[in-house]
Amino acid sequence: MQLSISKRQQLLAAVSALLLLASRAEAGHDGDAPPATPCAAADRAALLAFKAGVAVDTTGILATWVDGGDGDCCAAWEGVSCDAATGRVVSLQLDAPPPATPRRRYMEGELSASLGELAFLETLVIRDMARIGGGIPASMSRLSRLKQLYLEGNALAGEIPGDVLSHMSSLQYLSLAGNRLEGHLPPELGSVSGLVQINLAGNRLSGELPASYKNLSKLAYLDLSNNLFSSEIPAFFGQQLKSLTLLDLSNNGFSGEIPASLCGLRNLTDLSLSHNKLTGVIPSQIGMISSLNSLSIDSNLLVGSIPESLFSLQKLWNLNLSRNGLSGSVPPGIRHGLPSLVSIDLSHNHLIGGIDHFFRSISPPSSSRKNASSDMSVIFLPRELQHLDLSKNRITGALPEFGGGGGAASLRWLDVSGNAIGGQIPSSISKLIGLQRLDVSRNAIRGTIPASMAAMASLRWLDVSGNGLVGRIPDEFARMARLRHVSFRGNKLCGKIPQARPFNLLPAAAYAGNLCLCGKPLPPCRRI
Repeated sequence: MQLSISKRQQLLAAVSALLLLASRAEAGHDGDAPPATPCAAADRAALLAFKAGVAVDTTGILATWVDGGDGDCCAAWEGVSCDAATGRVVSLQLDAPPPATPRRRYMEGELSASLGELAFLETLVIRDMARIGGGIPASMSRLSRLKQLYLEGNALAGEIPGDVLSHMSSLQYLSLAGNRLEGHLPPELGSVSGLVQINLAGNRLSGELPASYKNLSKLAYLDLSNNLFSSEIPAFFGQQLKSLTLLDLSNNGFSGEIPASLCGLRNLTDLSLSHNKLTGVIPSQIGMISSLNSLSIDSNLLVGSIPESLFSLQKLWNLNLSRNGLSGSVPPGIRHGLPSLVSIDLSHNHLIGGIDHFFRSISPPSSSRKNASSDMSVIFLPRELQHLDLSKNRITGALPEFGGGGGAASLRWLDVSGNAIGGQIPSSISKLIGLQRLDVSRNAIRGTIPASMAAMASLRWLDVSGNGLVGRIPDEFARMARLRHVSFRGNKLCGKIPQARPFNLLPAAAYAGNLCLCGKPLPPCRRI
């Protein structure tokens, strides 16, 4: 529920009072201590000048900034925090509230040069206002005490002013993400040696990454995704930026090979190089990044095989190598690694091997399973695995027999479409009780559709098209009321379609190319 302005003022006043009491208690004052120093006149004037530069405010925040009388900007102005002893503004935090209605809340205007007059400011956040445009004022170079600068989710334009940011010698956290900034990265930013975070994602930045950035030895978070960079990835990222825990260069035009030096980033937990033009092979030393949680290198031009060292990453939960030119088979060492795996996407490559061997390779050793089956042909899935996509490869073999247990309940997505898988659909696939999407289309699967699949109550998407399936669509499928997408086309099925939702409401195309299916939505079955 959106608070009215008056109620918001009351709430803010109450919060401010509590914070004031807490600060007094921390400082050793009793309840008879004098009140906090009111807002400095110079800071109050600077804030009102900023307000004057905002033509529209649908957030209601600036309505609390009362212009007139002795209004104390430290006491009840939303988003403003002051030093209780000096009355100087130390924090200005303006976040657009989450939308309670389809209409987005925003501010429309420009950043006022008056922000540079807030000489004691340590935190400046103007986030997700959507229509705050213009450039970053040169006057902000005077904010030498600023530690946090978040101007993300606005409409700022022009180049990033390196001469302004380089004077913010105390800056640790910088985010200009989600704006309309363009041009090259400013080399001057490399002189702000205390930077811990740089987030410039979602702009129109281009060119190369300045060599001066090798001086940012404390940098832990670097996000340059969704821009127009087209250079090679600098080797110094792995050589000098040893503190990196997140590196996101996705959705750009980076070219060349993945520097092997990145494998020396022992603190790295998240690495995303997706949707670029990277060539060559995945570095064989990738397994050296032992802290890695998420690795996404999809949608590039990579070739060669998947390095076996990758499967020694004990903390890896997300692996996406899809949409490359990778070949060979999955290394057998996967069985002894990746215990934390939640999602694996190897689709749209040239991988070979038997599907049953792959499942066996990710099946935990029987010694690690409770109530392990003595039947070695039964496959048990990793307990945490939720998403598995092997589609659009050259995988052969037949689907194995699945066992129940924790992994069977966890798996939500299984896509093996567009391969050369044969054999039959095993009736034990019904043990994958958590499955919501099953796609085995465009393979060479034969035999009948198991009636046991009707027990897969979580299933929303089922695609068995483009195979050689025979017989009927099981009548038991009428119980699968939660299905939203189904396709049986391009098989050799015959008989009456289950006359229940959703099967009798699907488009006729979902059943096209079979032998003799009948009943809604196709013509009625003939009586014999």
